[in-house]
Amino acid sequence: MTDFLNQYLKEIDNKLKDKETKDWKLILSHHRETIKFMQHERLIHLLVTLAFAIKFIVVMMFTLIYPQPILLVIDGLILVLLVPYIFHYFRLENGVQKLYWIDKLIREKIGN
Repeated sequence: MTDFLNQYLKEIDNKLKDKETKDWKLILSHHRETIKFMQHERLIHLLVTLAFAIKFIVVMMFTLIYPQPILLVIDGLILVLLVPYIFHYFRLENGVQKLYWIDKLIREKIGN
């Protein structure tokens, strides 16, 4: 998903830098569809990240109450998955924020 976002940001940046007259209203419409798509992806990744965080906390509490080596292993496995999810969500969030900024730039091109 971050590859898609990075590619899209490059494409839209090239369109903004190009001095050639364009149909900015059509570009804005497409851009807003992309924002909706990325907002949906961001929401899904937020829910997955929260689910893993809750699982980590629950298993950690069980580990503190019933110290068992297998629970420590499960804690470690969940943590190994949770950390990359957090970083991925962070990149998606920053990417969507960039899309909002680009939306503003396109609206300025239109004159709104």
